[in-house]
Amino acid sequence: MKIQALFQPHFRLIYLFIWGFIISGLQDLTWLITLNVSVMFVFVLLISMGKQTFFLYFQRWIRFFLFIVLMWVTLSWQIGERGIEFHPQGIQLAEILSLRMNLLLFSVWFFLWNMNETVLLQALGKLPLPEKLSQLIVLTVRYIALLRELRQKMDRAMRARGYQPKLNVRTLYVTAQSVTLLLIYALLKAETAQIALKCRGFQFGKRKENAER
Repeated sequence: MKIQALFQPHFRLIYLFIWGFIISGLQDLTWLITLNVSVMFVFVLLISMGKQTFFLYFQRWIRFFLFIVLMWVTLSWQIGERGIEFHPQGIQLAEILSLRMNLLLFSVWFFLWNMNETVLLQALGKLPLPEKLSQLIVLTVRYIALLRELRQKMDRAMRARGYQPKLNVRTLYVTAQSVTLLLIYALLKAETAQIALKCRGFQFGKRKENAER
């Protein structure tokens, strides 16, 4: 077997699952910090060699960082006998979770490098997963991509009409309307997919039986 065959997409998904399982059990801060620095350095080096832009990944990391900040705000304090006070156990938990999540984020980016939705679905199809779970993943990945395209179209349409997001009630109102439209669109797509599957005589768990007949 060639070495390149060991880095096929479905093998990379297996490696990612095993690596994520190992990360979930790490408690030592020294190990977590060392692994974070190592994986981030390798990923930055990979971006440089691939001549891709850092801005897209940096933008996604900023959103992730805001979530980490909210987690720290939630876990770093408690209401005790003296009122609001620092929570040492919560701070320690926030440190571990932050490092784990950051390591998982860069690990996912690293293992799924240059893997689009089509390649991901093909890789999942080669894994020994239950049939219903495979079908659920296929539909999920497919419609997440469609919803992302719809959101991008909505953003371009709003910006073309002069919309600029700000920290005010108007922005919250427009954001709530956008989320509502996305949810309605997702519901319509799910119903359409269900009707299409039923028209084709599709029944979960019976594909293999029909194929044998």
